[in-house]
Amino acid sequence: MQLLKMELRGFKSFADKTTLTFDKGITAIVGPNGSGKSNISDAVRWVMGEQNVRQLRGQKSEDIIFAGTQTRRPQGAAEVSLYFDNSDHALDTEFTEVVVTRRLFRSGDSEYYINRRPCRLKDIHILFADTGIGQDSMAVIGQNRVDRILNSKPEERRVIFEEVAGISRFKGRKADGLRKIAETERNLERIRDLMSVLEERLEPLQEQAETLQKFRCLDSERLAYEGTVTLQELRNSERLLAKAENGRMTAEAEEQKAARELAAAEGKRKALLDAMAADDEKLRHLDEQAMVVHNELDSLVHRREACRQRQAELAENEAQAGADAEQLQQRQNAWQEQKEALQAQKAQKAAELEAARQALALTQTLFGQAEAKAEAAAKALQERVDANSKRSRDAFMLRRDSEDLRRRLEENDVACQQALQQWEEKKKALKEAEARHQEAGTQQKDWQEKAAAFEEQALSLRHDARAKGQRLKQGEEEYRRLRGDIDAAAQRMRVLQSMEQEHEGLGRAVKVVLTASQPWRSRLCGAVGELCQIPSKFAVAIDVALGGAVRYVVAEDERAAKQAISYLKERKAGRTTFLPLDTLRSRSRTADEERAAGEPGMLGFASDVISYEPKYEKVFSSLLGKTLLADTMDTGSAVARKYGHRLRIVCLDGTQFNAGGSLTGGSTRNQEGSLISRRALLQELQETCRCGQQRLEALLAEGKDLRQQAEGAERDLAQAEEGLRQARQAADQARWQAGQEEKALADIRQTLAAFDERVEKLEKDRADMQARLVEKEAALSAMETGPAADVQQWQDACDAARTEAAQCRQTLTERQIAVAKLTEQVRHGDDQLRQHDTWQQELTAQEQALSQRRQDLVRRQEEAARLLTELSKNITVKEADTVRCDQAKEAFYRTRNESLKKSQALDGVVADLRRRHQEWQQRCHAAEVQLEKYKGDISHHEERLAMQGLSRQEAMERRRQGSLKELHDKVASLKAQITALGTINPAAEDEYKTALEKRDFYVRQCDDLKESRERLRTVVAEIDAAMAEQFAKAFKEIGVHFQDIFSRLFGGGTAHLALTDKEHILEAGVEIYIRPPGKKQQSLTLLSGGERALTVIALLLAFLAYHPAPFCLVDEVDAALDEANVERMARYLKNYSGATQFIVITHRRKTMEAANTLLGVTMEEKGVSRLLTVKVDELLKEGT
Repeated sequence: MQLLKMELRGFKSFADKTTLTFDKGITAIVGPNGSGKSNISDAVRWVMGEQNVRQLRGQKSEDIIFAGTQTRRPQGAAEVSLYFDNSDHALDTEFTEVVVTRRLFRSGDSEYYINRRPCRLKDIHILFADTGIGQDSMAVIGQNRVDRILNSKPEERRVIFEEVAGISRFKGRKADGLRKIAETERNLERIRDLMSVLEERLEPLQEQAETLQKFRCLDSERLAYEGTVTLQELRNSERLLAKAENGRMTAEAEEQKAARELAAAEGKRKALLDAMAADDEKLRHLDEQAMVVHNELDSLVHRREACRQRQAELAENEAQAGADAEQLQQRQNAWQEQKEALQAQKAQKAAELEAARQALALTQTLFGQAEAKAEAAAKALQERVDANSKRSRDAFMLRRDSEDLRRRLEENDVACQQALQQWEEKKKALKEAEARHQEAGTQQKDWQEKAAAFEEQALSLRHDARAKGQRLKQGEEEYRRLRGDIDAAAQRMRVLQSMEQEHEGLGRAVKVVLTASQPWRSRLCGAVGELCQIPSKFAVAIDVALGGAVRYVVAEDERAAKQAISYLKERKAGRTTFLPLDTLRSRSRTADEERAAGEPGMLGFASDVISYEPKYEKVFSSLLGKTLLADTMDTGSAVARKYGHRLRIVCLDGTQFNAGGSLTGGSTRNQEGSLISRRALLQELQETCRCGQQRLEALLAEGKDLRQQAEGAERDLAQAEEGLRQARQAADQARWQAGQEEKALADIRQTLAAFDERVEKLEKDRADMQARLVEKEAALSAMETGPAADVQQWQDACDAARTEAAQCRQTLTERQIAVAKLTEQVRHGDDQLRQHDTWQQELTAQEQALSQRRQDLVRRQEEAARLLTELSKNITVKEADTVRCDQAKEAFYRTRNESLKKSQALDGVVADLRRRHQEWQQRCHAAEVQLEKYKGDISHHEERLAMQGLSRQEAMERRRQGSLKELHDKVASLKAQITALGTINPAAEDEYKTALEKRDFYVRQCDDLKESRERLRTVVAEIDAAMAEQFAKAFKEIGVHFQDIFSRLFGGGTAHLALTDKEHILEAGVEIYIRPPGKKQQSLTLLSGGERALTVIALLLAFLAYHPAPFCLVDEVDAALDEANVERMARYLKNYSGATQFIVITHRRKTMEAANTLLGVTMEEKGVSRLLTVKVDELLKEGT
């Protein structure tokens, strides 16, 4: 199979349709950074099913669609197609050419095609499976894979080896198997819990069905007797009803007579009350008149007091207004004086300002003349300075040239001396090189002899190491098998612990209260079955002894139990039993129980064989304190008979002897699903794990000894191989050294001839430089003796002109400041005058307002005096009216008291008559109540007959003989017998039958689950064995390829892959140990950057050699290599390209030289990649 070509359209930077054709051999994709080369690698990964957009250097799926540029619109979809030559039918299809296409739209919809026919991503994975380019292949090797190996830990690096070994699919199947085993365990435990609960219900349901039959017989007899009693009571009630009717008629006659006398007395009393009511209206009118007069008098008095207070306030206001008027007049006089002073000050400042302005104009004229004079002096001075500067520059140039010539002469002297010294050293080196050349030949011969001896030793040690490794492998297989059993037990323990944490098998009500998030939950200790530790030997017996009590909830106090019961009612979560520690009482044992515990074969009391916290003593004493344990059923039977069946005895097999002689027992196969059995099973599993772990430790110790022996053999072998390698390397080094020494001799002889020519040239250059130095020094001497221009005189004149200008400038500045200051003072005086005018206007307005207020106060004082006089006159008149009204009320009260005395006498007569009438009414009511009672009794008896399902005639037919007392006694006896039966379940027979059917169904389900669990465990064990075998095989083969490829890429050296834990091959990490040529062995992290990169490339190529692919795309993995290593890698790819088609994305020249075809990627238009193809092989053929 071969990759023919790839078509891209709208994928990342490839906006237009682009076709890349791939020939056999190596195809190199080249181009500048950012041109879109790596987008080709992304396209190959994407079309082959890559789903993680981040692996394609994107953030979201639409990032792989061409996003547009300034001149191009974004594409709506991305499409990539790969064309394969399938003439060898490596792909499982009849087509000789296969096209795989993937298309993505901006909406997020994705489409897949095989030969232009729609398909699923899974179909593409199936098509490429086992071809070397599937999901786990090395078909695409990018920088991310190199970085992943370089930066990974040994445990993380193992994942890469698993992908190459192809065991990832096994791990998925194993995870599914373990998940199914755990699910089966949970289902099995749930069914056992259900069976346990059902077994507990079967015996009570059978008893309920038998009780239902007894109840039906007793209830039929009870109905007959109750019907007879009801019939007799009905006749008695009918006789009492007739007697009560006569008494009611007599009471009604007397009641009517008392009612007539009461009506006459009440008529007289009513007439008197009407007269008194008329007097009440007159009294109310007098009260109203007196109240009005008193209110008017009080109002007038209050108004007079208010008027007097108002007069005092007006007098105070008048005095205050006079004081305010005097104060305003004083302020008016003061403001007028201040205004006159301000006007005088303003006139003075205006005169000073005019004089300052005239002085300023004169100073400005003098300043202009001084500045012109200073400028003329400065210009003349500059002309003299320029002439002297040119003369100085010429002298400086001559002086610098002279110094440069002297320095070069000194350097020439030093160079001559160095040349002569080196010539002497080379002569000496020539003699030493001749001696080393002779010594290297001797060492080469010695190392060749040592290499032959090391090779014989390595052969013997290799045979010994192989034998020890075989014994170690057998121990590891036994370790893995035992480890699998322990893991299975641990898995089941985790399931049981999970069920215990979730309170499985305790019932819904117990789960609800134990998982409630309420304040009282902290005072619930837990279920009885969870608070004790039971030896596995007694698990069945204790389970039977506790029965349903295993699900009772222990509480610290009765309050917590009540709160939990209320919570269950609110949640409607069912019922359960609570055992408060503060209300429980311990049960004392009888003498018979103590003696029975010592009988042969008896194991003691059930509460003594379990362990629990001391605070739960009363709980287990009340539940198990009087229950005895027997070793066998025969022992229990004998002891029960001996003590008259007064004891409760439970045997180890679950048989129970009850007090009273009953016996409970049978199969306990389903009891393992109960809470107690589950806890016992958990203890057994823990013991199994402990024993297994001890055996594992023993195997580890044995394996450690074997491994130490194997490692010792390997070390000896490694030392021998290392000695052999060093001997061979030393021989090669000696041979190479001899050649180098021979080359060095020729180089030294050639260097000596070159030194003679160099000394001669240095002498000639020295004579030329000395002649030029004499010429420069003569010219400099002539220039320094010439006259210089006089600059100091012109400098003094310029300084004097500048000083005069500066003085004028200072005077000008001072006078400008004086003018500005006087201007500001004049302006400030104008502002003050305007402010005084404003204040003067405000004072005038205040005087006018004060005059108006004083006039108002005078007018209001006069009005207050007039009102006070009027109020005094009115008060005198109202006082006289008040006295008159009070006298009229006193006369009326005397007349009213006489009428009240007559009314009280009539009230006594009416009360007596009303009491007599009420007594007869009560007698009538009592008679009616008796009538209603007797009628109710008759109706009740008739209803009772109807409720009993009997008519009056049927009751007569089923009538029983005896007095009423005897009949009641018989009914009570029958009810007592029915009550003794306990609660009756009317559906007991149907429920018992349904429970039996359900138990059979659970048994079948449990058997099916156990069979399924064993099958799954077998499958998981087989998967582990297959994974270990395949991984070990792949790891070994990859290690061989890695060593070979490493030696070829590095030009020697060794590479070794090692597992961090050889006992756990499926969990161990992978370490990489490297020994580059001429260096000691090191781990990957200690190598240089280039060595690390080349090592990882060797490992990736080893993966490819183990799992060959029809083609391999390599994306810039040679970026960190130097030219020599790039050349070795290119040579390897060239040799390997006959079996695999290589597509290499690179920037390196050596890689390009090894390619058969060059594909150039450019970006002439910003953001759009284009392709240029060059067939190197064809060009080479044309050139030849």
